[in-house]
Amino acid sequence: MFPGLQPPKAAVPAGWRLLQDPDRPDTVVVNGLLQACGQPDRSLARLGQALQRSDLLLSLWRPCKVRQTHEHELVGLVRATSDQSLNVNLWDLCVLPELEPRGEYVRMLIAAMLVRLRLDLPGCSISLVAGSDDIAVLEQLGFHESPKGIRVMELSLQP
Repeated sequence: MFPGLQPPKAAVPAGWRLLQDPDRPDTVVVNGLLQACGQPDRSLARLGQALQRSDLLLSLWRPCKVRQTHEHELVGLVRATSDQSLNVNLWDLCVLPELEPRGEYVRMLIAAMLVRLRLDLPGCSISLVAGSDDIAVLEQLGFHESPKGIRVMELSLQP
């Protein structure tokens, strides 16, 4: 992040909810969102551990289209883990592909996360893995590629 850069405020649409800890969504609901965003099915036990061990979790909910009640449906998520002194990693940034303009919902989640991180963990560097569709929005919020050609690499340990 660039020092002193403030994220633009993103307004949550009327009737929607942007929730922070301790309002952690149900593991099954999160897994469904992740799958709808193109991620593979995850072990519910391990996903539950990841959600519980996250330092901060933000979730975006819209009113259910099917029901005429006050229930909401999960449409976006981002979570953070940290060593509490130097580094913060953002995980599982996802927004339902059907939401348009998608970038505005990504901006809403990340901007809210940055506000909290500036309060709770000022001075930490923030990293995340992002899809190519999110790069432009993240750059507008102050993210940039790592210097010296550092690239994210992934290895999944299979049991």
